[in-house]
Amino acid sequence: MDSKVMGHPYSVPAQQKIEDYYTAMRRFWHPVLPAADLPAHEPIGVELLEEPVVLARLNGEIVAMQDLCRHFQARLSLGEISKIPGAGECLMCPYHGWSYAASGQCVHIPQLTHERQIPADAQVPRYLAAERYGLIWVCLDEKPRFGIPQIPALDDTAFMTGPLRTYPVWQAAAPRAIMAALDDTHGPWVHGGLVGDRSHTAPPEHTVRREGDCMLVDVRMVQPENATIRENGRSNGHGPQLQAVKLCTTVGIPNMIHFMIQAEGSQKRTQIWQAVCPKKYNETLTFWGSARNYDFDQPVFDPVFETMQDTLREQDKRIVESQRPWLVPPFWTKVELPLRPADLPLIEYQRWLEELGITLAL
Repeated sequence: MDSKVMGHPYSVPAQQKIEDYYTAMRRFWHPVLPAADLPAHEPIGVELLEEPVVLARLNGEIVAMQDLCRHFQARLSLGEISKIPGAGECLMCPYHGWSYAASGQCVHIPQLTHERQIPADAQVPRYLAAERYGLIWVCLDEKPRFGIPQIPALDDTAFMTGPLRTYPVWQAAAPRAIMAALDDTHGPWVHGGLVGDRSHTAPPEHTVRREGDCMLVDVRMVQPENATIRENGRSNGHGPQLQAVKLCTTVGIPNMIHFMIQAEGSQKRTQIWQAVCPKKYNETLTFWGSARNYDFDQPVFDPVFETMQDTLREQDKRIVESQRPWLVPPFWTKVELPLRPADLPLIEYQRWLEELGITLAL
């Protein structure tokens, strides 16, 4: 087969394909930083789709701007928060002291002579920013395609919220990270003894549907006893017995996935969620959290459960970072060969990405 059609499996995507991917992803909200990591009185720089973004709390509001001063392109995140009469708290550039209001407009230039006015072009792009679920979310487009994905249990008083976890950057594209979590057949091979068993490798029973801005997958599968589906008291690790489990998986395109997990016959439910930040086409920051409707008399942090989650993330990371090409290849290339019915959730996820214009290309 012509290698130009197939594409070399380890090739770097063409720059135009990367730009197309970034353009499409700009229309969505992305988590960029735990809210607790943003200081009250100083800015911090983050990266989203290779765009440098500065975050700051100005006049009680979380503000996101392009992290470049309009003057000589110094990083505003290296600056400080200053107070300007009539404008309140502003972001001051560390190079020459130009100060920008929350709108992105420059409101003070120390070197400006009396006969000059601040140029109208002395402004930097401001981006949409919001705080939800302990994270700061940013959208680089003025009109997001969807809202910030919902995580129902975190707003439900019947559930107790677990700690927010931030994992080291994965050397992988964001859709790859979501697909790894969505893939319900790799457990026996990657997570044996935790959420999979090689004596049960048949595809789980699952159905896939879309509702508004979400894709939902109902799954029935068999798992070893583990810290998520435990029944007796606090976590005590996994055991040899197998348990039928029901999962309701929800995918919020393009960067959120959460699971409501319940052992059959049990009233205990655990929600696990993952949100990913596409720093670059091949660098993804992962946030992870949980909620439960039981053990309210116990500490929020369950060390056995959290250790299990850390292990699952590390096991997935090793595999996902090995995948090539970086961006998920279109179906027509036949670079990858998804199979029905086992891979139906992944097939539908990829189809939805294509419909939304999120470029999948070599």
